[in-house]
Amino acid sequence: MGLNEALARITDPYERQARLWPALLALLPLIAMVGLVYAAEASAITNAVTLAASCGALYLLTGLCREFGRRLEPKLFEAWGGKPSTQLLRHRDPTIEGVTKRRYHAFLATKINTPFPDEAQEAQDPKAADEIYQSAVRWLLNHTRDTKTFGLLLQENIAYGFRRNALGLKPVGLLIAAGCATWVMIQHGVITLSSDRFFSISALLEMPMTAALSLTVSALMLLVWIGYFTKTSARTFAFAYAEMLLRACDVICQENNPQQNRVA
Repeated sequence: MGLNEALARITDPYERQARLWPALLALLPLIAMVGLVYAAEASAITNAVTLAASCGALYLLTGLCREFGRRLEPKLFEAWGGKPSTQLLRHRDPTIEGVTKRRYHAFLATKINTPFPDEAQEAQDPKAADEIYQSAVRWLLNHTRDTKTFGLLLQENIAYGFRRNALGLKPVGLLIAAGCATWVMIQHGVITLSSDRFFSISALLEMPMTAALSLTVSALMLLVWIGYFTKTSARTFAFAYAEMLLRACDVICQENNPQQNRVA
């Protein structure tokens, strides 16, 4: 089975975009270095990679990516002040206007058979209030799995999952990019450990095109990992997904009461 066929077997959009792509991005400098600098040995390496993919390496990659992201997520939530969906349901959070938030509260309270706290009750016992909000969000998650009806929600989930998992892989991605860049420069005399001059500008300028391209990919990925995959970026997409999830209350309500949409 070819590598393209192995990739095609991962048909689930979340699995592919939110878990596989971050893992492949982490490996991109290594892939570029092998393909460009070691082109002569590339066919044998490609065969080995294809064999590994056929034996489940891609699923292992997605599993590892998911694990790194899941381990990071509780730390992100703690730093942000709680789960985004829970925060948006709090009375004290101003992101969603009061009228809309009360409508969400009323709808979700009927679904979990538990009254939502008012502002005073939430202020008196914030932990108990959060437990009610989290229970409601759990119900909402279980009733928004239809990707046809909630396609936009799926896209927001993928966007957040991609950044969360990539952020979890960030140390690995930085290590691979820095390691590949260092290896290429050592191989072409740009970095010389035995010379008086540690770094040679002239050797850098005289590098073969293939090595220069490999170095460029590694340098660009270093910038991407440092500047693009950040906690701030992940937070933005996490709250966008949480807000879209809560908007599903209106969609479910309309589906349960289609007569409300009829024009007299």
